[in-house]
Amino acid sequence: MFSVIIVDDEPKLRLGLQTLIPWKELGFEVIGTAAGGNEALRLFEETIPDVLLVDIRMPGMDGLELLQEIRHREWPSHVIILSGYADFEYARQALQFGVEAYLLKPVNKEELSASLQKIHEQLSNVQKKKLLQKTNTPEWILYSLLTGKYASEDSIMGGWSDSFEDSWTTYQIVLIGFSGSEPEESEQIQNFKDVVSRTYASERQGFVLYFAPYIVLLLGNSPVSELGWTELHKNLQLLSGELRFEMDVAVGQSVRSQDEIIHSFRTAKSLLERSFFYDRGRLLTEETPETYQKETVQTLVSSLANKEEEAFRLHYLVDVGHASAISSFLNEIALQLVANQADEKEIRDRFFYLANETVRKVHPRVWPLSGFSGEPAHFLAEVYHSRYMQDLVDRISVMMERLAQCADYNTKDNEMKRMLDYIDRHYGDNLRLEMLAVLSNYSSSYLGQLFKSYTGEYFNAYLDRIRIQKAKELLAQGMKVYEVAERVGYSNVNYFYSKFKKLEGKSPSFYQKKE
Repeated sequence: MFSVIIVDDEPKLRLGLQTLIPWKELGFEVIGTAAGGNEALRLFEETIPDVLLVDIRMPGMDGLELLQEIRHREWPSHVIILSGYADFEYARQALQFGVEAYLLKPVNKEELSASLQKIHEQLSNVQKKKLLQKTNTPEWILYSLLTGKYASEDSIMGGWSDSFEDSWTTYQIVLIGFSGSEPEESEQIQNFKDVVSRTYASERQGFVLYFAPYIVLLLGNSPVSELGWTELHKNLQLLSGELRFEMDVAVGQSVRSQDEIIHSFRTAKSLLERSFFYDRGRLLTEETPETYQKETVQTLVSSLANKEEEAFRLHYLVDVGHASAISSFLNEIALQLVANQADEKEIRDRFFYLANETVRKVHPRVWPLSGFSGEPAHFLAEVYHSRYMQDLVDRISVMMERLAQCADYNTKDNEMKRMLDYIDRHYGDNLRLEMLAVLSNYSSSYLGQLFKSYTGEYFNAYLDRIRIQKAKELLAQGMKVYEVAERVGYSNVNYFYSKFKKLEGKSPSFYQKKE
């Protein structure tokens, strides 16, 4: 995985680039962002990224000045320039510093992705050339087996006996992946690789290779029991020592010949690429259950609810202070997404949308009262990049529960009072008794009786009365009939007209403001 730093003075653009571009799929990881050139230089002094995305014009040190300083210090980062408008002179100067692309805002997702793919290919080729220079070393032999790029079996086998144990009858890849973006990450990973190598390679039990972004442990005569794998996993965790980032370990299939090692590698890599779907700290094998298993959701409906409806339901739970129901509601959505084979990005995007829509609708005073520091956008960006699906769901659950506990109506208010207040403030939404019943853990028939007993009216009658009363106010302000109908929750203007006349005895036009 190659590293990226984004530099732009617009917070929304920085967040948008982080969330909208499929960085992981393209082989990149955003390790930092900066609002200006000076802040970016401080990031560079800690870790030099493979790629820099930078706005050409910013307050203080602008993009060109930053680029000039980077080249002066001979930092080898590939650079993509972003500009709010076409500027030939700026483009000409930028090209002098060896930029890969000069893109205009608003950034076209496909255009940026194409530039990143080109850079990824260049970086990969450099990486491979450096490794392939060390021919006939154990590293090169294992690298060749993992990529299938060896010239012939003889060229591999000629150095095999010098580097690996001839008595091995089985081969198995253990793949170690990492998360985090600490400045000293590369050095720490190298140190960890050396520790693992001393532990396993010194006794000819295996061989260790750093195959970015993974550490590859090739085991000969690998453990055959679950207890053996548990012991190996525990040992790797102990060896990881003071690592400041999380580690995932995946085990590929056991194979019987050297040319099948690539198959063991691919099965382990496939598991690591789905680490998002597993519990934190689990050893990943083909038998390891995912956090949200498909088998547990066979009784759920096969089609997902509309995301706008899910957002409405979540906002309702927060708005009426129904904190206890939030976690189970979000976990049900997670189960349904997995059952419908949603990929990692789809799941991240769905939960980001739900959280963002809810935060956007709550009263501005609620966010600081809930105990969160900083802007919601910053917190949501962190949540979006949660390493595991369970963490993503849990962090959003905690966020929503804390917002719900700060709602105007807390647990001391009865359910009906909160529900009536919600209806009075959201009469224009697509409110249905059945939906409110599900969210309140009642049957619709019971909630209907409870509602009638509390208000003296049936739910639909109460809702119609509130809507028509509000419609009269809007008509008096000079709004057109069809505009009022839509505003108060009636998509069919003819139905609104008939309902209005039935309740008021007069047509809507009677209440319209006279010119």
